[in-house]
Amino acid sequence: MWASSMALNGLVGCGKGSESWSCHPIEHELSAFYDITHGAGLAIITPHWMRHILNEKTARKFKKYTRNVFHVSDTGNDFEMAMIGIEKTEQFFKDIGLPTTLTELGIDDRNFSEMAHNAVLHGKLQNAYVPLDDISVIKILKECL
Repeated sequence: MWASSMALNGLVGCGKGSESWSCHPIEHELSAFYDITHGAGLAIITPHWMRHILNEKTARKFKKYTRNVFHVSDTGNDFEMAMIGIEKTEQFFKDIGLPTTLTELGIDDRNFSEMAHNAVLHGKLQNAYVPLDDISVIKILKECL
């Protein structure tokens, strides 16, 4: 409970500026429209979001994530390491029995436009770690099918 409080009260983000991990507001919309838990929604969205935002700026951070979380030896290539971490993240979710696609839950694309708009508006995704607009969020959600 203490760790959860620390994660949610904003304290760990103090002094870091706006670096929202926008997979969370995207998932909030998924849970608002469908009866799924935040964790299940994040298991679906996070790997697809990570692939979508992978670029020169994010590859180094994802490489660090891969080394620190999965203890993968550094290959020297930021993008290769980032992809290994993303694949290991997705495999972890599968291994513990979480869904990894929206299709597994019977969710189609009929609400994607409204969900994307709400995520961008309420999640302030234009100020996120990698800024996202409605079109980007719709692409991520479609990749989750």
